[in-house]
Amino acid sequence: MPKASKHECKCGNTFTLKHNLAKHKRTACPLETVKIRFPCECGSIFTEKGSLNKHKRTVCPLETVNIRFPCECGRVFTRESSWIAHKMAACPLETNKKKTQWSCECGSIFTRKSSLTNHKKSACPLVTVKIKFSCECGRFFTEKGSLVKHKQMVCPLKKKWTKK
Repeated sequence: MPKASKHECKCGNTFTLKHNLAKHKRTACPLETVKIRFPCECGSIFTEKGSLNKHKRTVCPLETVNIRFPCECGRVFTRESSWIAHKMAACPLETNKKKTQWSCECGSIFTRKSSLTNHKKSACPLVTVKIKFSCECGRFFTEKGSLVKHKQMVCPLKKKWTKK
C-alpha cells in the first residue's frame, strides 16, 4: 500500500492534504510574509472570515447590528432558532413548554421520547450496558422492533415463531 503523500511547508510542518498546507501558509506559518487577515473595527484580527463574522455577531462591542435573543433565565442567544429551541425544551423557567421534556440522568434533555431512547442505547456516558435483544438463532439487535421483524421475516427458526 503506498504511503499518503506528504505536503511539506518551508517551516517543517507536514500535511497529508494539500489544502491544509495552503491554509497553514495563509494563516499560521511563521515563514510566510503574506497572511490573509480579517480585521474588525474594534481592533481584533482573525485569520478566517467566519471567525470574524461570529465575533461581530456575538461579542464585538462596536457592532451595531448585534442581534441578541435573551431568555428570562439569563442565557443569551444570537440565533432566534436556538432561543426558541431553548425555551421549548431546556429553559428551567419556562412554564408554557409546548412539548414534553424527556431527560436523561446524564443531564441531556430531549423533546422526543424516541430521541432519549436512542441516546440511552448509543450515546449516554452513564449507560455501560447497551440494550440488546437476542434471537435463538444467534443474531443480536439493539431494538425490540428489529428483533420482532427478524423473527417474522428472515429468521431460519421462523417456523417456531409463526402462529398456527
